[in-house]
Amino acid sequence: MNNTETKNLKAVNTILGKLEIRQVKTMCPLHGEYLANQVWLSGQIKEISECPECFKLKQAQKAIEEEKARKEEAERNRKQRIVETRMPLEYQTKDFSTFIQETDSQKAAFKLARRFVKGWEKAKAGGYGLLFLGSCGTGKTHLACAIMIELLKEYAFSYPRYYKASEIFSSVRSTYQAGSTTNEEETLKFFSSIQLLVIDEVGVQKGSEAEKRILFSILDNRVTSNKPTILLSNLGPKALEELLGDRLYDRVRSKCVPMLFAGSSMRKPATADLFD
Repeated sequence: MNNTETKNLKAVNTILGKLEIRQVKTMCPLHGEYLANQVWLSGQIKEISECPECFKLKQAQKAIEEEKARKEEAERNRKQRIVETRMPLEYQTKDFSTFIQETDSQKAAFKLARRFVKGWEKAKAGGYGLLFLGSCGTGKTHLACAIMIELLKEYAFSYPRYYKASEIFSSVRSTYQAGSTTNEEETLKFFSSIQLLVIDEVGVQKGSEAEKRILFSILDNRVTSNKPTILLSNLGPKALEELLGDRLYDRVRSKCVPMLFAGSSMRKPATADLFD
């Protein structure tokens, strides 16, 4: 071959013919001269190795693309896990970074939430949770959902779930209907076994004896089996104690660290500008 230096490295006879591998000096348009391996079969060239610098660039680009694909897949999985928590759609993109800390109580609540996530392994082992109290719009649900999102970020094997108290009561009542595929005991066991259960709007309901019984059964089972629970209520401590009764409230206070969210609602009223 003209203007090349050729060295016969290996020659073997195969069924298809004589196979040879030769090293030749060749040119890369980008990186100049390099020593390439040529594969010859029965006197015909079949393959030539590419420029090593081009190969390195391709491998680096491949690694970048694979890492990008991995991150995209991880993000899809994270979003799916957030959806599976059942938290309201408006809170699915809100984590600790979006929680507003204007009042002293909000700052204290945020600090407590961070400690809860950091100490999740201890909370999980001991079944310790939180009790968020305060009027509407003070950030209770936002912070509870942010805790779930942060747990999903930090701990691969965390499985938080969000339910309104009314949804739990409806699920139990549905078992009384004809044709139900599950019974009350199985439904209570389901809510009792969730790794981290967030129960929102405690106290919004009638506070009937049936509802107290359902809530007590779930919370009692969770306390005795060391399952952390986060309870959210618009009521104050006294009002919640009166609603739940001494036994149930005592159960809650034995495992849930209380935090009072003070101040007025942070929710901004909707205006016509939203349609512009």
